[in-house]
Amino acid sequence: MSDMESRIVAPLDALRTQLQQAESVLKTLDTELAGITCDPAEPRSIKLAISQIIEAIDTRFEHFKSNPVLGPLAEKLKAQYVENIRSQVAEAAASQR
Repeated sequence: MSDMESRIVAPLDALRTQLQQAESVLKTLDTELAGITCDPAEPRSIKLAISQIIEAIDTRFEHFKSNPVLGPLAEKLKAQYVENIRSQVAEAAASQR
């Protein structure tokens, strides 16, 4: 392999490894997050669920913080899951009216 080829292949191999690790992390995280529930009418339950979601994502993505692709994914996932809870709370409040 030429020097030029190795300069191209090495970063691709590293990225491939990181993506494989991320896939495993995402599968585990998906299972973990599916087990987090809350009562949309109970503020303490909502806060606890949000806290658990943030902690789970932060823990699972700890090793990917400096990764330019996977690092931002953690923040996007947190925002998405928290927004999902807020939507459930809003829907529950609307159905109570």
